[in-house]
Amino acid sequence: MNAQDISRFEQSILNGGADLSVFDKSAPFKTAEEIRRDWLLERIGKFTASEFHKLTTAPTKKELPVGAITFTGEKVVEMLTEFLDEGFVTKDMQWGIDHELEAIEEFERRTNFKVYKTGINQELITLGKSIGGTPDGLIGKDSGIEVKCPKSSTHFQYLSITNQEDLKKTSPNYYWQIQGLLYITKRTSWYFITYDPRFKDKEQQLHFIEVKPNAEDQKFLVERLAMAIEYKSYLLIKMREKFSPIINQEAVLKILKIGRTKLWNLRKTDKFPKPIQANPLLWKLTDIESYTIKKH
Repeated sequence: MNAQDISRFEQSILNGGADLSVFDKSAPFKTAEEIRRDWLLERIGKFTASEFHKLTTAPTKKELPVGAITFTGEKVVEMLTEFLDEGFVTKDMQWGIDHELEAIEEFERRTNFKVYKTGINQELITLGKSIGGTPDGLIGKDSGIEVKCPKSSTHFQYLSITNQEDLKKTSPNYYWQIQGLLYITKRTSWYFITYDPRFKDKEQQLHFIEVKPNAEDQKFLVERLAMAIEYKSYLLIKMREKFSPIINQEAVLKILKIGRTKLWNLRKTDKFPKPIQANPLLWKLTDIESYTIKKH
């Protein structure tokens, strides 16, 4: 619905009846719960910015550390199951959810920035098929925000953060989240915002710093993401191979589009799947598919 449609709809109400024809019947309204569920479904199997810190431990290691391996396994489980984990919401977490938009309004008031894509209008921004992140809000074409409304003792700690190095030391999880979002969105700055209206001094209720892209840290993060994606693919392939269905010879002939004589000759070559060479009666679908892909 554009501005003209909205004006016509409002005028129809003033005239005594609502003209619903301006609404797009093919795009029904969604509840907040439905929007959140769609967002959760989009995230399944993806490495998302809020969890990037799980890949950045033990920075001197050349391979994935144990925690990152476990985390990658969890992503595989997400893809192999129908379970949609919405997570347990604590009292403090609910407080943060309830006051996020209020924090953004106060941030806008102090900075004169206009923030969009907030609340239920937030969107998952993806990079390829395996990486994504959801900004708490965007500013123009170059900036974004990450908002925290923590318990008062945590907010008190955040008040001492004066730059992004402080943020990296105090809250590495949020630092890596922001560096990830900067990389995904290709924006040039991000604001880390902490808000607690329970503080008596209004100046202490809102605190924020600007974070810029760190090329070295982003390079490290991308390397870890690449390793995690490769390991995730490996786990999925191994799982698929282990549980690949056994197909009969007729199905093999159909997939390869050849006759029995050619199949017999193929089985004698080194290029044909070794499992089938070893046991001609076991025709695993993954072996045949793999051979077909390599052949082409």
